[in-house]
Amino acid sequence: MSTEGDDELGRPRYQPPAGAVPAAGHRGIPPAPGSVRKTAPAAVVAMAFATVGWLLPVLGGLMAVRRARAALHQIEASGGALDGMPLAVWARRLGWLYVIVWSAVLLYLALHIYIDITNVMVTVK
Repeated sequence: MSTEGDDELGRPRYQPPAGAVPAAGHRGIPPAPGSVRKTAPAAVVAMAFATVGWLLPVLGGLMAVRRARAALHQIEASGGALDGMPLAVWARRLGWLYVIVWSAVLLYLALHIYIDITNVMVTVK
């Protein structure tokens, strides 16, 4: 079951659709007594990439998005044994934010350099 096409207004993608019965250990159904759900290691790595992703233009954001996607798949495949959905979702959001912001900054700088070069070429002639 993939959550990639869920666009229901007002419902985060990581929550099951209305009327669906979540698996044991997912939100709404407590895990079995005595069991503790482990945070997915991929979700922790995704958040680590997201926290330092702003240092690497565009590439850091893309790494965070890819690790977050892998974490979401790992959590989904675990059948409720792993937790860390909020970490993965926020890592993906921060990754896309970094990609968008760095792309805009780099585009601005490229246009500024292009305009400066063309102005120099016009004044030299």
